[in-house]
Amino acid sequence: MAAGVIEHEVLGTVTVNVRQHSRHVSARWKNGAVSVNVPQGIRVSELRRIIDNLTPRLMATRPEVRYHDGQEIVCGYVSFVIKGQNFAPDKILGTAGVPVSAVEVGSNWDWDFDSTSRQISDMLCKIARKVAPEVLIGRAKEISRQIGRQPVGWTISSGHRTLGHCSGDGIIALSYVLVFLPAELSDYVIYHELAHLSEMNHSERFHKLLNSYLGGRERELRHALNTFRWPVLRK
Repeated sequence: MAAGVIEHEVLGTVTVNVRQHSRHVSARWKNGAVSVNVPQGIRVSELRRIIDNLTPRLMATRPEVRYHDGQEIVCGYVSFVIKGQNFAPDKILGTAGVPVSAVEVGSNWDWDFDSTSRQISDMLCKIARKVAPEVLIGRAKEISRQIGRQPVGWTISSGHRTLGHCSGDGIIALSYVLVFLPAELSDYVIYHELAHLSEMNHSERFHKLLNSYLGGRERELRHALNTFRWPVLRK
């Protein structure tokens, strides 16, 4: 089939992207809607069957994209307070702080509109980028001292899908979106990357090492991360 859209009774409008070198169908949420990558030549009927099979997982991981006045998003090391304001009615303002940050939504914005949700999500992400070095790297250094594994350096990355990366020369990058995770899940990602200092692949030895770091909870925490409902739109 050609690239385009499919209307699904549960997922709504699904965007279909044809990938020349893809062998499998993959699906994810993007800006509040499902985006599907498919190999060339797949039949519409087959794609619909695959999407139906993926629907339970997609619905379980559907991002929350609605916000409300007075909402508090409590994350591992930072809380975000979202509230209305009247002094700049056309603007959505943000104040970065640890342990509390704030988003103030002007009175001209309709809380029920998708456009408002996207703008609030964007502001939450801007704030997270500012606080990430203090929050994430500070915690990462603490964990690395506890287990006696020191990378060459730490950096903050902007990827929403790649939460962490350990380079061959021992530099670990952590995505700023880890700020939105509960503490034990952001710690899980940090431990995961530190384990790569010893094992660069995902071999049995890697998982055994990571599991030892996590007190036998690797499988539990990996599942919790995979099913976590993010409070922002991941791009």
